[in-house]
Amino acid sequence: MKKPEGAWALVICALGWSLGGVFLKYVNVNSFAIAGLRSTFAFLVMAVFTRQLPHFYVKDEASGKVDRAQTIYLWLSALSYAATMIMYVISNKLTYAANVIFLQYTSPVWVILFSAIILGEKNRKIDYITFAGIAVGMVLFFADSLMENQSGEFAETALLGNTIAALSGVTWAATTLFQRKQQLLIAEKIRETGKIPSHNTSKDAFMLAQIITASFGLPFIFLMERGVPDLRSLTFLLLLGLLQMGIPNIMYSIGIKKVTALSASLITMIEPLMNPVWVFLFVHEIPTVKCIVGGVIILGFILLREFVSKKR
Repeated sequence: MKKPEGAWALVICALGWSLGGVFLKYVNVNSFAIAGLRSTFAFLVMAVFTRQLPHFYVKDEASGKVDRAQTIYLWLSALSYAATMIMYVISNKLTYAANVIFLQYTSPVWVILFSAIILGEKNRKIDYITFAGIAVGMVLFFADSLMENQSGEFAETALLGNTIAALSGVTWAATTLFQRKQQLLIAEKIRETGKIPSHNTSKDAFMLAQIITASFGLPFIFLMERGVPDLRSLTFLLLLGLLQMGIPNIMYSIGIKKVTALSASLITMIEPLMNPVWVFLFVHEIPTVKCIVGGVIILGFILLREFVSKKR
């Protein structure tokens, strides 16, 4: 029987993640600078809470030499997650927060397509059904933009914002695939040597991603008109680093060890469900009907795949 604190850790994680959309609406800073400052605060939070700094390479426990394959996938994972964070911030400034989070959750499509190539895993019939369902949901997201049937604040930027959000789904899938590949390599090493790695490579990848994003985004502060963020922007940037990125990532690393993969997938669905709710309550931003229907279709097919996979 699973310990209840694992599930609660994931609930806290998902609720924290879901605050990104509403917090970003209160930050009056260019998108790259937002990404850089948020990751700076998130890195500091993770370092303080875990009392650890990331490893920049993976050492072979048997020989003591650098494991090149694992190190490559460590950095590919970190770079993919950094790209995801940057595009998440940019797209939130260009389109509806609900659009961003639902389109980011199209990542299973790309996992399905590339898992056979990168991981050598075979796809099943339910995978292709999920792919078709998510494709329908994505078409609905872009329908208004393509048919020029939008009006309001995001009418001119929605197509670009939706496109970047969809690309963030690709990079998030790449993060998942590269981390999974690394875990397969670790399992192979354990079978060969019987030695368990001394550090958590997934945590390393997430912390390295914060460093990469911060290094990329912080120089854009100098392009700001006022030179520094105003008090409101700085407050919400701190909240983004603490409540939306730092603590949730720590909670995820705790919770994922204590519940099944299916339970983790279902619990973290709180994020795409609550993200538009917070934005509606505090910013009064309402996405189009097509976008809402598209999001429901995407989540529905992802949940269907999880249930069928668990049953098998």
